Amino acid sequence: MRRWMIAFVMLAMPLSAAAELAGHWTLSISTPRGEQNPTLEVVQKDGLYTGTYHSLRGPVPLNNVTTDGSGFSFDITITVPIGDIDVSYTGTIDGDTMSGKVVNPRGEVPFTGVRTR
Repeated sequence: MRRWMIAFVMLAMPLSAAAELAGHWTLSISTPRGEQNPTLEVVQKDGLYTGTYHSLRGPVPLNNVTTDGSGFSFDITITVPIGDIDVSYTGTIDGDTMSGKVVNPRGEVPFTGVRTR
């Protein structure tokens, strides 16, 4: 009887604590030029994530999207008047919120995000 109870409890538990990155997100980034609020559209298909980052500079594709449990990372390349800038995001997801850091050639800043759909 005890074995059956343990098996039932184990089957009722989620097999993975992986957080879901797919969805629409609004980010908040405090920069030296003020608060920025880019958005993300992330899609999962066949176990792979793709998506688009939308900012004042327009939409750019997400590159090298990875997930590991509640952690995630992706890269973007933003075109500015002086050339292209590579930017990396790393963070964690907790339900419908995310937080982490943004790294670019000038340094790093924290960011937060909220799932909007």
